[in-house]
Amino acid sequence: FAMLLARVALHPGLRHRKNAVCRFLGTAAQQASNTLASTSNDNRVASPLKEAQISVVEGVPNMGVGRSVWESGLRLIDFLEEEHRDSLRGSRVLELGTGTGIVGISVASMGASVVMTDREEKLLQLVNKNIEANKETIVRGGGETATELMDWNNRAKTAQVALTKGPFDYIIASDILYSSPSHAMLVETLWQCASIDTKVFIAYPSRDLEWEVRSKGVDPVPPDERCLHKFTGLAAERFDSSIAQYYPPTEPRRGLTNTEPSLHFFALTCGD
Repeated sequence: FAMLLARVALHPGLRHRKNAVCRFLGTAAQQASNTLASTSNDNRVASPLKEAQISVVEGVPNMGVGRSVWESGLRLIDFLEEEHRDSLRGSRVLELGTGTGIVGISVASMGASVVMTDREEKLLQLVNKNIEANKETIVRGGGETATELMDWNNRAKTAQVALTKGPFDYIIASDILYSSPSHAMLVETLWQCASIDTKVFIAYPSRDLEWEVRSKGVDPVPPDERCLHKFTGLAAERFDSSIAQYYPPTEPRRGLTNTEPSLHFFALTCGD
């Protein structure tokens, strides 16, 4: 592009075009900078990983619930590091509803190739910013990341991700069960992206974490029993499904407020 501007400069009659191009580039760069800045705030949250230093910035209020780091996401990281670290190295992982990206980035730092998806473009801008800030740690851990805009209602896009990025060894998610109307399409998305060997972990907050939702001043509340029962029924139609709990180790971990409540999650497999 610099060569084009140089050629334009040789023609006096075209200098105004050069100036216009420069103004356009300057304006575009500023707009891109402003857009990126408008996706994050100054609140930085550390991952509870023991073996790597990962942190992310949260988003701004107009980005919805995905802008925040939630407790069950931190506890999912803790669970995956303690129980699946060895098998995650070299694996392919799909994350649904990545939000700030803290879970996917943490998993990538363990040596996995992680496709981080969300339906909100602004959130993916925030995720890419957080990926860049943690790039050295991800590379040092032997992992890699990719981001994809993916709406569970768009089955063609889901199929494209499954075909071009899969097969996946793991599908992970946290705090995505609060909206009952989305459960049917979530199960369809899981079914499209999972294979016979895929491990699926979907973490959700317990009622004991309602304080956390109130403290952040945003909706939704943690899923109630009816909401979880609906997802359980839909998931059981396609998967071998179980509800599990995980109690973190007793030693203090960065980012975890305490060892209670435990992580609650659905563990799904495709079965025979």
